Amino acid sequence: MAQKKSALTAALSGAPAAPVPAAKPPSAFRPVLDNYAFPCLQHAPDDGTPVPDLSELVDGLESIDLKRGGKEVASFSIGTAQRPSDMAVAQQHSHQQDKASFSRVASGSLAQNYDAVIGSLPKGLSEDQRARIAASMPMSPALGMLHTMPEDKVSLRTIEGRRLRRSVLKGAVVAFITAGYSGKRFVFEKAAELGVKCVVLDAPDSWAQLMEGEGVISKFVPIDFSDAENVFDHCLEGIKAASADLGGLDGITTFCEMAVPLVARLAEKLGVPSNSPDAVDAARDKYLTRAAMAAAGLPTPRNARVNCLEDVEPAGNHVGFPAVIKPVSGAASIGVIRVNSMEDLHAAYKRVVRDMSRARVVAGALVEGKDGEEEGAGSGNAGSWIKVELMLEEVRGWAMVEAGGPLAESRVSKPELRLGGQQADGSGVAEGSRSLPSPPWYLDGPEIDCDLVMSDGVPVYGAITDNWPTVEPYFNETGSNCPSILPRKQQKELLELSVKSVQCMGLKLGVFHVEAKYTSRGARLIEVNCRMGGGPVRDTNLLVWGVDLVEEHLMTSVGIPARPPVAKRPLVQMAEYSINAKKSGVIRDFGFLEPWANHPDVLYARPLVPAGSKVVCVEDGLPTWICEIMVVKPTVQEAIDFIQKVEASLDVPIDPLPAKAK
Repeated sequence: MAQKKSALTAALSGAPAAPVPAAKPPSAFRPVLDNYAFPCLQHAPDDGTPVPDLSELVDGLESIDLKRGGKEVASFSIGTAQRPSDMAVAQQHSHQQDKASFSRVASGSLAQNYDAVIGSLPKGLSEDQRARIAASMPMSPALGMLHTMPEDKVSLRTIEGRRLRRSVLKGAVVAFITAGYSGKRFVFEKAAELGVKCVVLDAPDSWAQLMEGEGVISKFVPIDFSDAENVFDHCLEGIKAASADLGGLDGITTFCEMAVPLVARLAEKLGVPSNSPDAVDAARDKYLTRAAMAAAGLPTPRNARVNCLEDVEPAGNHVGFPAVIKPVSGAASIGVIRVNSMEDLHAAYKRVVRDMSRARVVAGALVEGKDGEEEGAGSGNAGSWIKVELMLEEVRGWAMVEAGGPLAESRVSKPELRLGGQQADGSGVAEGSRSLPSPPWYLDGPEIDCDLVMSDGVPVYGAITDNWPTVEPYFNETGSNCPSILPRKQQKELLELSVKSVQCMGLKLGVFHVEAKYTSRGARLIEVNCRMGGGPVRDTNLLVWGVDLVEEHLMTSVGIPARPPVAKRPLVQMAEYSINAKKSGVIRDFGFLEPWANHPDVLYARPLVPAGSKVVCVEDGLPTWICEIMVVKPTVQEAIDFIQKVEASLDVPIDPLPAKAK
């Protein structure tokens, strides 16, 4: 009889083996796809795959009207342009921003002291310990009210069901660990609109304290995150005191990924709904994610940890080449390098360690150090919260590009390149007689975002958004469209993989932003984020399917079942574009956006940096996002074509940098 493989062996080999504690075998997955939760499948391009029957789905959202001016969709407000003082801190507004999502890095902020705080957090409790705490705690006011309502009615996917759930949420006291960067203000405005009493714990000089005086949040609790050993206890004390003044605690949450591990431990200690620390930690660590997926029989590449110089050679021998070395916890694009040999791997390891030590936190975003700056020279300010834990991962089945190849060709330059060098049917897009390559460290095929809402371990909503090729080699995003134009079969596989990836790690409630690709070998996971996606993610899901991810996340955070009414058909067909600076210099003004700001098909055209800001193009470093545009059209293809014509027509006035500023 063959010896059973250990979980560690499974994690290294990429082969199924005995489940790790947080994983589930394939047979144990809860129901994966509910037709009513995933109407995007009914409207996906037809490829012969059976069409889901949504005949019994209750109408009600089709009356939502897109309004200009206040930018409202029915009773939901979508993200509005930042005030001038907020623009600079929102320039890196997407995934990079959310991984270091703070308006500035103050001495007492979680961003600056992240590594020390995470290292001092207590271990997660066992299921028995969690159950005992929950049983010993008085029922929260929200759950007490929920139990007085008929379960069959409060769980309905109808406007009336949502009204009942909102009545339970109204008055709930929810603690937020960090407010994020100031562009996250819409989260708290939405919570206030729903009647939630928000308690925000953040650094003493956080912008969030202003919201208390404005009545947007109920209480601001200053926390010095530089006192890492006592942060957990200080947060507990602050939450208990603030919630007692407000009538009791109903939930603890965050919309910032860096705070998720702290939230999970605080929530279980106080007996309020949460995902377990083990599940959250597995999602935040790419190596643990791969281990959980392998144990559950889900596709995962061969990989190995690289935490020190002595790990380099064994990892290379195990994984083989070509491979990619990268941080286990995301740090923008810094530290992601393809290696073709053992010699490359040794050199890449040294380079990653150097680059991570030189990295700087600027306006909450992680950026590379400058050439000529050495480790320990004081050039980087991120060393206190970035731990150099790396992994080596095979690129078997990934797109191959020779060194020095035409990476620039993978940038968006025409509509048919929107899905990373593939058409909707998965075939390659040719320019002349040869196919355009994908970046060398990327899985081949189109990249997507899958936004999920989970309630009691079951997916209750999910939708696919197509991502356009990034600006290489920095992975800066360019644009997206929704609904997806991928064939129904591919969308179904991507949705199933996204749901099972979340479930296999033991994640049960809340909003998740899953990144994946449909490769030549099928759907493959990039990563799972235990929070709502940044940038246009909230707006996209609200506009297209009528689902407000902020509201649904708040529901699950206090234990209310999430059952969002979802539109039977797309309410709008949209595309959005984040414009990267095409040359370095100083942006003079934003008059070039004025002709588009009031166009009937343009939902918004707004700057992401203030006039007079220094901007950087790809040739000089991590590109600066200078503005963003979102359009709606009768069809998604019309939206894609239109927004790319708008982008091509923009004449952005960027003046050369003064000699002394270069």
